[in-house]
Amino acid sequence: MRRPVVPAALLMGAVITGCDDPTGSGLGRAESLIQDSPNGSPTVTGSLAGNVFVSLSSDGLTWVDLGSPNGITIPLQLSATATTVHGEVDAPTGTYTRVRLVFDGVSARLQSGSTIGGTTLTSDVNLTLGGSDQRVEVVVPVPSFTVEAEASVQRTIVFELRSYLWLTVAALQAGTVQDAALEGAVLASTRIDPR
Repeated sequence: MRRPVVPAALLMGAVITGCDDPTGSGLGRAESLIQDSPNGSPTVTGSLAGNVFVSLSSDGLTWVDLGSPNGITIPLQLSATATTVHGEVDAPTGTYTRVRLVFDGVSARLQSGSTIGGTTLTSDVNLTLGGSDQRVEVVVPVPSFTVEAEASVQRTIVFELRSYLWLTVAALQAGTVQDAALEGAVLASTRIDPR
């Protein structure tokens, strides 16, 4: 007796379609970190403070948020220091090619004595990130990575702010760091870490 071929073909089609789906139906664990290492000796003492959140995308059109905007403080130009954005969170399993870092209502607070472009601050200074709307979305293409439903590991996304590129005399004079300056400076990488 011959077995029907159609159910097997349908099953194979379902498996192939599932593999093409950029995000799966399962959940894995992910965490995002932000750091700002100095370029040589630190020239700035200060921090960023405000709402920050991170998203992942497989195509740059649809985004998966790794939590809601979170009010955090990020030290500037401090070696070997990373700030967790959301903590370890659930993320849909799948393959991703882009990460997005969003600053919403974030200010850079620079302490007196910091030096920017040869100018030494004689008093504390606050700079707004993101121009008049105070919002910056930095999208960074990264090598393709996966979030897997594996209980023993997590995917960690690390953003490097490189503030030495966007803390400039022009930003001091304007009181604002424009979107383009941040978009051109921030780097991102991913890694697998044990849980």
